[in-house]
Amino acid sequence: MVISKRFTAITIPVLLIILLFALFIDLPLSQHFMNQNSIFGTVFQDFGLFPPTLILIISMIILNFYVFTHFKNRVAQYIILLMTFLYTLIKTNLFVSETFKYIFSTIDNIQKHKPMGVASNEGDASNTLSLGTSYVITFILLIIIAFSVYQFWLKQVTALELERLFKVAFVSFLVLLIGLELIDSLKEMWGRARPYEIGHHGAYFTNWLTVNGNTGHSSFPSGHTTDAAFLMFMAFYFNTRVAQKRMFLIGFMFTIIMCASRLRIGAHFLGDVTMAFTLILLLIIAADYIIYKWHDKNQIT
Repeated sequence: MVISKRFTAITIPVLLIILLFALFIDLPLSQHFMNQNSIFGTVFQDFGLFPPTLILIISMIILNFYVFTHFKNRVAQYIILLMTFLYTLIKTNLFVSETFKYIFSTIDNIQKHKPMGVASNEGDASNTLSLGTSYVITFILLIIIAFSVYQFWLKQVTALELERLFKVAFVSFLVLLIGLELIDSLKEMWGRARPYEIGHHGAYFTNWLTVNGNTGHSSFPSGHTTDAAFLMFMAFYFNTRVAQKRMFLIGFMFTIIMCASRLRIGAHFLGDVTMAFTLILLLIIAADYIIYKWHDKNQIT
């Protein structure tokens, strides 16, 4: 397995302890650490949403490559291609649109001599790409990634490795669906105000255990941390244990940095980022177990 039992036994309790401490230090920590003019926080805020989209695109390419090399029914092949491509196109366009909203918001803040991270915390900039432009950029992005993945990777994989990658791709759809839907549902249910919102327009602080209902606020759990944590799933696309563990570590460290950036920009409390980190890590641990049991463990060296 990619994630060792020792790592799980250490990391999960540590995250739970941090969640416990967050009940008492969320507000003072954010008040001390928050800086909405932080370049560090703004860069990760604007450009850190890519992992789920990247995983979706790669999985879509793997799935269709497998279907077209193993399925004999042409109708089934083209139906799967059409449905997965349309879904990936729509989801990728949402990522492109949201990223440009953050970027345009940052530029607008700088031009108006405002802290650069203020308006972009919710991606609510008035300036954004037109629908046509965003889809053109999305389509070009998909073509480039699809060509690169096929030409420089999938053409060289063995039949056995392709079988494993197909299973990884299949599991990735479940991980993305469950993870993203869970976080969105919790955001709406908890209705927790963000640090920068406290004291404005009637927003007040509540600890992360308090379920406020749909208040229009969405601090808990952290969406950016959720997206960053999905980078750990990239480890499963590699075919050696060493490469898998290195990629997992990169994803793990990227998530920690994203947590710090969200605290710095004032978009989230410690409890928000820790809960998102914990939930997605648990989901990826479960995915690791499923992939490991599904595929012969002796095939990966």
